[in-house]
Amino acid sequence: MRVARPITLDSQQRPLLEQQSRARSLPARHVERARIVLRAADGWQDKDIAAELGITPEKAARWRNRFLDGGLAAL
Repeated sequence: MRVARPITLDSQQRPLLEQQSRARSLPARHVERARIVLRAADGWQDKDIAAELGITPEKAARWRNRFLDGGLAAL
């Protein structure tokens, strides 16, 4: 079984992602991406994130990896 790469958020990233995950004025896709990254940073695996948010595990893995490769700008 593969284990997803862990995400570590710094003190500036977490509050920004938490704010985005609750935003009503952002596009839904940005809110969803913030929620994916926050759960990944809390140690959730992609299949668990997918089940919680009603998305595919591949989508959760995609945004985890994009965040790891490009940071907040990649979202």
